[in-house]
Amino acid sequence: MGRGLQAAPGLVCFDLDGTLYHDDRIYLRMIDYYFAGTPWEKEIGSVKAEMSRVLAGGNPAFRCGRFAPKEWGVCPGPAAALLAVPTEAALLRPDPSPWLDRRCWSYISDGWSLAMYLARRIGWDGEAFWERFQLARRDLLTDGVGPQPDPVLAGRLLRLRDRGIRLVLCSNSRREGGEALLARLGLLGCFDEQIFDAEKPHATTKRMEGWSARWGIPSDAMLFVGDQGYGDLYAGLRAGARTLRVSPYPADDEGLWDACIRTQEGLKELLAAWC
Repeated sequence: MGRGLQAAPGLVCFDLDGTLYHDDRIYLRMIDYYFAGTPWEKEIGSVKAEMSRVLAGGNPAFRCGRFAPKEWGVCPGPAAALLAVPTEAALLRPDPSPWLDRRCWSYISDGWSLAMYLARRIGWDGEAFWERFQLARRDLLTDGVGPQPDPVLAGRLLRLRDRGIRLVLCSNSRREGGEALLARLGLLGCFDEQIFDAEKPHATTKRMEGWSARWGIPSDAMLFVGDQGYGDLYAGLRAGARTLRVSPYPADDEGLWDACIRTQEGLKELLAAWC
């Protein structure tokens, strides 16, 4: 497990969505919210099937770990045509900077980022886009759809803190919804610091400098844990931290990270080893 990941780090920065729980429902509800009442409504079933193919790694031209060009409302359908765009595993290039402009490119990492990309493809933008996204986020807090508490995970996080390992939650989600989700998961109180609206990855380096100054932890003793290679891990990697991708979905840039874990059980086993 690359770069000594068996040894406990001094600080672990966790992402929230897709990392501390796995979702296989909300991204499908996002498609319902975005596609219902549009000319593409009849394509919902086909779109969901194509998404499953992408997430399983079955579409060789459109895969997780790639950047896809943002295009608003320029595709007439059908489902397969929505993903008939050139993509690039840009993080594997010596200079990925042309692809890191979020106004022009979307990084595809999971069902959520794929659903958001497809919503833009059929024309959703601005506040109307985010209103529908928040409808799906609220569904995370409902029984039968949202994730369930994991007391084993909570217990292992608390044991790591007892060992003196600093734990940080760093999420791009809004504070109101993020804190409510943490409460639902039983993870409130497990972290030394909770950061929402985190502006990842652009603010990551500055935050690392703050943690080093506050706790005396160098960047190479930090570990970034997330499901999203570009948003959660890449800035930490560039600054010398270790990286762990937690995701069930194969990605073209998996080889960049120090380790990849497919399941929540795998993550809990690693935390147990550090305890």
